[in-house]
Amino acid sequence: MPNPELAARIRSAILTHPRHYDPTAWLHGTTLLHPDTPLDDTDPLCRTTLCVAGYTAHFTGHTLEVVDDPADSHGSRATQTLAHKPGSQPLPVWIVAQQELHLTRNDAGRLFASCTRASTVLAALAQLADGAPHIDWDAIQQ
Repeated sequence: MPNPELAARIRSAILTHPRHYDPTAWLHGTTLLHPDTPLDDTDPLCRTTLCVAGYTAHFTGHTLEVVDDPADSHGSRATQTLAHKPGSQPLPVWIVAQQELHLTRNDAGRLFASCTRASTVLAALAQLADGAPHIDWDAIQQ
């Protein structure tokens, strides 16, 4: 069963501080975000943004960290965002978020997709906050 309290908290954060929401990046504006670091709109230098998965990890006590993957055969490096708590192994942020929100892989994939419109994300989070057992994507699209 999804976590309605967490879904409501994320939805509220997006609505209250929209400048910190960016569906195109798990974490942007910094390479390390500790769970006790506030996303403060009063600080003009604070440009940290999170997607739904990033908010989920941040709100559940995980440190978010952007790390470089090993270089491929062409010398190119990709980056990924990992989430971890003290003493736990870092995992990709989307896996942590799927587990913490108790979502199916399909619901997580659609909710965390960078192409999902903010209005759709907010509607999905509202369903989860209301105690829905899964996201009714058809109802949102109507």
